[in-house]
Amino acid sequence: MPSDIDESWRRVVSWLREYAPVSHRALGGAASEEEIAAVEKKIGVRVPKDLRAYLKLNNGTLTRLDGSNGLTGSYPEGEFLVGGWALLPLSSIERLHHQMMPGPRDEAYWRREWIPFAAESYACGEMYGFFIDAETGSVGQWSDGDVETMDLFPDLPEFFASVLDDLERILGPKETSQRIQDGCVILR
Repeated sequence: MPSDIDESWRRVVSWLREYAPVSHRALGGAASEEEIAAVEKKIGVRVPKDLRAYLKLNNGTLTRLDGSNGLTGSYPEGEFLVGGWALLPLSSIERLHHQMMPGPRDEAYWRREWIPFAAESYACGEMYGFFIDAETGSVGQWSDGDVETMDLFPDLPEFFASVLDDLERILGPKETSQRIQDGCVILR
């Protein structure tokens, strides 16, 4: 397994470039240190080093504004994670973090140090996704307004190694939930 974020993420990018060039083109550009610092200030949490390093390579996937609901969401070609989920750019990380934080009278299931970085398409309401714990660096998963799994992956490099495994299955002999069509990773 890759030992650092640079190696694990670059392997995913290389796979997309070779086998799904349309999905590859949906990757966002690099985030600057200033952009990351601005989001940290707004959410009140320091972005962990692995997430920071990844964002400096690719700031999620490209987004579009949905005129019907005013939400910014991913383009379908950027939804290459299993289940059709997309990696979030900083603007969506900030918005979703704020959205997940409980109000003063709400039951608290979401902790401030959990930073969402991948979610299902906004068309489904972003009720499912992955977060990184800023204190431990581990990756967890939430679903339908509750934390489903803590410590699903020990760190972001392991998460991206899993993404690569899922993508490589598309090329294998076994049936998967995804396929490549016209250079894009899509759900079957």
